[in-house]
Amino acid sequence: MKRIWTLVLLAALAPAAVSSCGKDDPTPVTSGKPDEKPVTPVTPDPPQPKVVDYDKFALKDLAEKAGLKLGVSFTYGEYQNTQVAEILKRDFSAVTFGNEMKHDAIVLQGGAYNFTRADAMAVWAKTCGTELFGHTLGWHSQQQRTYLNNLISKAARNNSASLLQRNWNFEAGTLDGFQADGFEIFQSLYDVFAGDYAAKATSNSATLTVDASLEAGKPYTFSFWAKTLAKEGSLSVTSGDGQSAQTKVSGQWYKYSVPFTLESPGDFAFRITASKDVVIDNVRILGEGGGGGGQEPAAEVIDFEGLTVGPLSSPDISAINGPDYVRVTDETAHGGSLSLKMDNSSGYAQDAWSIQVLTKSFPVTPGTTYRLSWYAKASKAADFQIDIRGDGDVKYPSSKYNDFPKMGTEWTYQSVDFTVASGTELSFAFYGGVEAVTYYLDDIRFAPASTAASAPRRRAAPAFSAVTSLNGELVNDVIGYVYRDWVYTMVGHFDAYGWDVVNETFSDWPTGAFRTAQNTTNGNPFVWGQYFKSTKDWVDKAFAYATDALDRKGKTAVLYLNDYNLETSSDKRKAYCDYVKGNPQVTGVGTQMHLNMTEPDLRNKVVASLTDLKNTGRMVRISELDIVCTDLTAQADLYKFIFQKYLEIVPAAQRGGITIWGINDKDSWVGKGEDGKENRPLLYQGVNYVRKPAWETLYLYLCEVAGLDPYKE
Repeated sequence: MKRIWTLVLLAALAPAAVSSCGKDDPTPVTSGKPDEKPVTPVTPDPPQPKVVDYDKFALKDLAEKAGLKLGVSFTYGEYQNTQVAEILKRDFSAVTFGNEMKHDAIVLQGGAYNFTRADAMAVWAKTCGTELFGHTLGWHSQQQRTYLNNLISKAARNNSASLLQRNWNFEAGTLDGFQADGFEIFQSLYDVFAGDYAAKATSNSATLTVDASLEAGKPYTFSFWAKTLAKEGSLSVTSGDGQSAQTKVSGQWYKYSVPFTLESPGDFAFRITASKDVVIDNVRILGEGGGGGGQEPAAEVIDFEGLTVGPLSSPDISAINGPDYVRVTDETAHGGSLSLKMDNSSGYAQDAWSIQVLTKSFPVTPGTTYRLSWYAKASKAADFQIDIRGDGDVKYPSSKYNDFPKMGTEWTYQSVDFTVASGTELSFAFYGGVEAVTYYLDDIRFAPASTAASAPRRRAAPAFSAVTSLNGELVNDVIGYVYRDWVYTMVGHFDAYGWDVVNETFSDWPTGAFRTAQNTTNGNPFVWGQYFKSTKDWVDKAFAYATDALDRKGKTAVLYLNDYNLETSSDKRKAYCDYVKGNPQVTGVGTQMHLNMTEPDLRNKVVASLTDLKNTGRMVRISELDIVCTDLTAQADLYKFIFQKYLEIVPAAQRGGITIWGINDKDSWVGKGEDGKENRPLLYQGVNYVRKPAWETLYLYLCEVAGLDPYKE
């Protein structure tokens, strides 16, 4: 009996057991038709989450599809970094150099330009597939201050020494004060020495005459700047007593000077005669010493007159190295009929001093400044070098290349001023082994600098000195001249699709005022505008120069006014936009947008700023975007918001692009915050350049705008 009940119980439990083990399996179903076999439905696998493929598209391609040029800045420390190269190739279509195109990075302490580093970076960036944006042609920081301050120290603060107070620089816009025949007033940005106006010869043998009332016995210098707009030109100066000097004129500005002393007082005239298209500027008669009617001390002169043509034999100067290559010659002379020839045309010398002549010793007084001057020319353009030698144990350093104007095939005036610290004698060695050329020397003169303007002994007529030195010119003219040269040189040298022409020209206090030396105190500023009529005039000139430079080179580029705090200061933004609307040569507006997420109401401020900038009608560029944050997710959302609003507010025809100001947090200019943690303003972080949430969010947003699927297949 027991066994039977067991079987019954098992039979009863069997269906339940099967049902329990397979409760998740689908139950076979039929349609109820006869002879139909049951069919078990197939349950699909649950859907797998989609995975974003962040390498599916290049970020810069997505940006371009959205109508956006995406740029980034980097510095020399990141140049040739393979990780940076890969980032540039995939993510960015434009680059801006953080520092390497600024004034102090290009201009050397002596004033020469050095493009080596910037050129190398530009070539490398181009191989990475990026275009170059120029930064910057004008700023109040990072100037080559050593060079500029040296120029200022040797410049004249005013023109009180000039005897031609009236219209000496033609800035009245007329030729008043001159007797002109064949000259016209000439207005130009590039082809005047300083200011806006000069005098231009409209025919050959055009004349420009000036008169001045001078005193007897005092030294004077008649000077002016000249260049020609033609292939070559010539000019001469004739004094009131019939003496004359003449020279050829090139397309480079030279200052031409004639020193003289009157035997008796009276009106004294100088007549400039020039060939067609010669431009004359800054005509001055200056007193350079004398006083009390006394005659100036005579200068010591070595002019080679009275010597025999052939090997050098003179008590005043001797060949101490390479005597076979040193000769007195009548082939050419500056004054008189003879000069000194130093023949290194075949490159005989191995060192600069291998062909060398030494002057006699001149008596000197400690504490006095002396001037050694001479005229030189060469068989082709060449540099020159001298050595200053004292008596006893006194030693002075040699000059270096570019200490003097580069000489050419015409006689060039050169000089050096030297203050004697100790000792009683000085002599000077001229090196003829500097370059493989033939040098000629003439009219070597030595005198105290205060009296050095007197005419050389035994010279029957005045003679020109022609120099490119800006020493002694008005300080505003000097700084204006070098700034203009900087703009034209940079625009001509680099192929950039846009330029920050002027950077940060409006002050924070008073808010919206143009920067001056008084309201710009941060760091170690050099405000270009203080050497122009006003800072506004400087900004006007900067854009005019850049526009003209592009036209002359047949180039095109958008010219931006770039500034910061335009989002957080509505007063500054208004002053900025008002200026832009009044200057049609400003073709782009740039807002740096260095943001901090702690700024109240930041999003509305960004919208207001972009709207005002769009309403200028110019190209709109976010030029230096970074966002200081402590929350990477919030930072990512703000980056997306800025890109969204830029695309919504700025019409496609006005989009100049967005440039992220740096690649990696560790290299950002922002540095570390007060809490010691990184401010983390950019799209990558760490030594491995890890993509941050901000980068990923922008990627997804730009895929959405482009209508592309960012997920893996």
